[in-house]
Amino acid sequence: MLNSLSKSTVKGIIVVFSLIAISIPFQRRIDDIRGKFRSVEETLYLSSSGIKKLSFGYKEILADIYWMRAIQYFGERVVKTLNEGGYNQLLSVKPKSDLLYHYFDIITDLDPRFANAYRYGGTFLADPSPIGLGNIEKGTALFDKGRRNNPANYHLPLEEAFIYYLYAKDYEKAADLFKEASEKPGLSNFRRASLEGMAASAHSKGGNRELSRRIWKEIFDTTTNEGRKEFALRNLKEIDTMDIEDRLTDALREYISRYNEVPKSLEALKDAGIIKQVPKEPLGGEFIIVDKLISVRSSTLLSEQIKYNLGYLTAKAHRFKALFGRYPKDLFELRGFIERQDSEKFPPHPLGEEYIYNPEKGIVESK
Repeated sequence: MLNSLSKSTVKGIIVVFSLIAISIPFQRRIDDIRGKFRSVEETLYLSSSGIKKLSFGYKEILADIYWMRAIQYFGERVVKTLNEGGYNQLLSVKPKSDLLYHYFDIITDLDPRFANAYRYGGTFLADPSPIGLGNIEKGTALFDKGRRNNPANYHLPLEEAFIYYLYAKDYEKAADLFKEASEKPGLSNFRRASLEGMAASAHSKGGNRELSRRIWKEIFDTTTNEGRKEFALRNLKEIDTMDIEDRLTDALREYISRYNEVPKSLEALKDAGIIKQVPKEPLGGEFIIVDKLISVRSSTLLSEQIKYNLGYLTAKAHRFKALFGRYPKDLFELRGFIERQDSEKFPPHPLGEEYIYNPEKGIVESK
């Protein structure tokens, strides 16, 4: 047995050193094309088929080498830029997203099953500056290729869904990808239900409440987990509440067009015969008139939205300080930071009012 173990160990060492020996000419060939890091740019002009010929059948090894060179090259660029010019200089550098996409395209042609190349490459391409290169089209194209080549991998549609949800704001596409992820083999019932819930939430966010309602209803009817059932019921109530908000807002505007004034309460709509009765709010609060927006809102959803916005804006103010050493001087500067750096819209106050901002503490509050 010891003899057998010794022989297998020797064989393993021989294999390792053989692979290292095989990889050396590849590495030298890549580095010698035009210098240590210029090799990455040069591969832009090489085709996958041409590189495969150089691999002598060891495509996966060459893919690994390209993977390491990509990380080394682009990491070096970021560190060098930060050292020379700091954060602002990094923002001004025009990213080479076409180059990086082509590089990962080569890697995944050499090894189509290299899931992490799709995941990390696609995410880095799509993430906004300064974290990534801000090219959603290239990032999602790489994820699409990964999904085609790895049909059983649930991470790929899941992470691409977040790109569409967070950056592209294409909630229906995100919902389709969440749903695709939920249908992959080998998932636990809890994870599958979670992914279905994400799809339902994305449909709701995109305005497709009816489809969202059907998914949450399916989860509610089929799950045996009481916590999941309660969460599904809460979401069903939220959708019902939003539908009632819309109907009451339409009724409110009809009242205003008739009488040229905003009523003091929803009872006026009932007295005018526009609605039969003032409905109860499914979440336990009440429906209120938001004068400045000429709309009717749920007090529960309104309170949650205000709380979320204040937390979001305060977090962005603190992120600003982490980058620049101070808080934004006013809301105008905070708005510019959010819209410029994160490519996101500054969230309006749900009551149509102005936020209160403390520039000394970086805290955003509501009246």
